[in-house]
Amino acid sequence: MNVIFDKIYIFDVAKKEAYSTEFKKGVNIITSSDIDGTDRGKSVLLRSLYHALGADSHFDSKWGEKDKVYILFFKVDDKDFSIYRSQKLFKIFNAKGDIIFTTIHRSELADFFGNLFNFSIWLPQKNTNQLVIAPPAYSFLLNFLDQDEYIGTKFNSFKNLAQFSNFKLNVIYSHLGIYNKEYFELVKQKEELELEIKSKKEEIEELIKMKDRTNLILDGFSCPETSRALENELNIETQKYSSLINEMNSVRNKLVDLRNQLVEQNITLSQISKFEIKEEKEIKTILKSKVCPECHSVLDSTLELRSKRYNHIDNALSLKDAIKTENAHIEDEILKNEGIYSNLALVLEEHNKKICKNKKEIKDYIKFRGLNKLIDEINNDLTINSRIIDSTKEALKPLKKEFKSVKDKMKSVDENYYYLIDKLKIRFNLNELEADSYEQLSKNFCASGSNKPLSTVIWYLTLNDLKQKFNPEGTTFPMVFDSPNNAETDQEKKQALVEYIMESSDQFSQLIVSAIGFSEKDYSINSNINIKVLENEKYSLLNSEMYVQNYELLQCMNDA
Repeated sequence: MNVIFDKIYIFDVAKKEAYSTEFKKGVNIITSSDIDGTDRGKSVLLRSLYHALGADSHFDSKWGEKDKVYILFFKVDDKDFSIYRSQKLFKIFNAKGDIIFTTIHRSELADFFGNLFNFSIWLPQKNTNQLVIAPPAYSFLLNFLDQDEYIGTKFNSFKNLAQFSNFKLNVIYSHLGIYNKEYFELVKQKEELELEIKSKKEEIEELIKMKDRTNLILDGFSCPETSRALENELNIETQKYSSLINEMNSVRNKLVDLRNQLVEQNITLSQISKFEIKEEKEIKTILKSKVCPECHSVLDSTLELRSKRYNHIDNALSLKDAIKTENAHIEDEILKNEGIYSNLALVLEEHNKKICKNKKEIKDYIKFRGLNKLIDEINNDLTINSRIIDSTKEALKPLKKEFKSVKDKMKSVDENYYYLIDKLKIRFNLNELEADSYEQLSKNFCASGSNKPLSTVIWYLTLNDLKQKFNPEGTTFPMVFDSPNNAETDQEKKQALVEYIMESSDQFSQLIVSAIGFSEKDYSINSNINIKVLENEKYSLLNSEMYVQNYELLQCMNDA
């Protein structure tokens, strides 16, 4: 499965500026003048690509992320999709422009992408060690290198990666197809079987204690004269039942209140949309009649009145996003309380069963033979649990074989990894790298000084080489290198670095590289190259003209 980026739009809704550009299949170069080409927005553009897909990039503090909206058009095996991102709000559209998914939660976005891309990353949580689907950033770690993160064998091109401990190997093995959905299902199955064994052993311990206590009772047994103890227990269960009824009423009332809030929010959204339409009609009327709708005087210029109404519309856009985000929170709260209500209903049912049981026990008062029967049942349970433990241990044996097979694949990966790194070390004279620093994927290396960027690119491209070898049917994402030739190194090494990246372009369906002062004649490249030269003023990638040209797209996706 191949993922290709087609076009990106970046909007600043506060400044009313925007930028857009297209990308082609194959090699794409984003460049600017080698004389005075810094600060033209190359990094902003490249960081925005995977940022639009939910991976938080390292933007400069001046960027003003809260005012930005990103729209990325992309293909998945020639099927067209687009994504709209406004801070934490994500919307995904099909080729017809119909919205097919929306969320404010990265876990839900990751789950959607897992189905769309046929690929997802699973990682153990820090505290519980429970396997959960990782946010989208982890799926793109092999495919983006930020200009400030040429620091060797570390993934740091996206923010908020510290939520998982020691994730690097899990991510790499997932991309190599060694850790996949089936593998994690085996892990889960193994954990469940081991938990079953542990649980049955604990049950056996409790049954033995219960048996000992019952034998002590039988040793000096005397039958009670009344059923008062059972009646007291029945009263306790009845009180619990009433308490649960009251709690369920409270939750139900809260659900009614939340649903009413949602209806009110949707009414507000409808009113805002009507307000937008009204303002747009007034703009058209002002343009046509040149008459002020407030004082009805004829105007020489309608610019100020139209600007005022455009500002009203822009404010409405932001307000609608805020309300939709609040709607999502309310829907989450509704789901949470519905779950609480369902659980209370189950507990209520259990208490009802206990009440019925106690009533029967009062009627059929426990006698001496009941305790003897209990001993027989305990002995039977002990036998059953021992058999379950034996059968569960047998079920674990084939799983252990599967995990041995995984370890063998890891060993093969390490051998290929060592061979590829060693070969490139010789090619680029990186003699400072010790052989034991790259004998396994789990180890780290980084060249010093001017060789640091080169060693980093070598590592990234080697990982993608391994992916192509061990997981040739895996999903291929666009490879994005942000300014690899901006590092502090001599011209010869810069040339060698970019040339090495160009040589590796066959690994990817799409390669996107930003490079200052790039000239096609300086490199021997067999494929066609799409070159985009940024000639805007410094710190002015976005402009107002582009905002006006693409405003309709922004408004359409905002309204969806």
